[in-house]
Amino acid sequence: MWRSERRTAAAGLGLVRIRRTAAAAVLVTAALAAAGCAVTPPAPPVVAPSESVREWAGRFSVVIDAAVPGGNQDTVAGRFALVARGQAGARALDLELVSPFGQTVATGRREPDGRSALTLSDGRTVRAPSLDALLERALGWPLPIERLPDWLDDRFESVLARDAQGQVTSAEDSGWRIEREPRRWALRRPHGDTFLRVVLVLDR
Repeated sequence: MWRSERRTAAAGLGLVRIRRTAAAAVLVTAALAAAGCAVTPPAPPVVAPSESVREWAGRFSVVIDAAVPGGNQDTVAGRFALVARGQAGARALDLELVSPFGQTVATGRREPDGRSALTLSDGRTVRAPSLDALLERALGWPLPIERLPDWLDDRFESVLARDAQGQVTSAEDSGWRIEREPRRWALRRPHGDTFLRVVLVLDR
């Protein structure tokens, strides 16, 4: 019984000490405020930024010229829609390519870690570590889809020219030569024994 009473008394003293400490902290804070000293408020809770989502849509045309004079020329045209989620370096992409007649040619998905899948009009799905590599494998010619969001934000490997307002009008990136006008992009690069020209016209 005596030990139990000592524990009860000690617990009571502990409560008294806690209350005195809290009271002392209040008095110190009040004294600092009265003396004109700033009291740092508690830091606000950290709120994760909302997911960044951007969308583009427009028309594309691809012209494949033979590297030798008099060679064959192939032309492909259609429409595209691209949705980017997240930030550079960890960005998810959704792509849709549509023929001039309104038929879906391919739909692609790139995960933030780069893993990609492309579903073709016949229902086949192919996968690879890169969406650009999948497009080249399935269509026979490359499209710089993974770099396009950075280009739209004026991020290029090498800027060659700017207009009077400072907007990039000519650049090079990932083997592409880029000539840019408002809402129109002309891209070109060698591709094997052919020469590739791509025109993108942005509707939004």
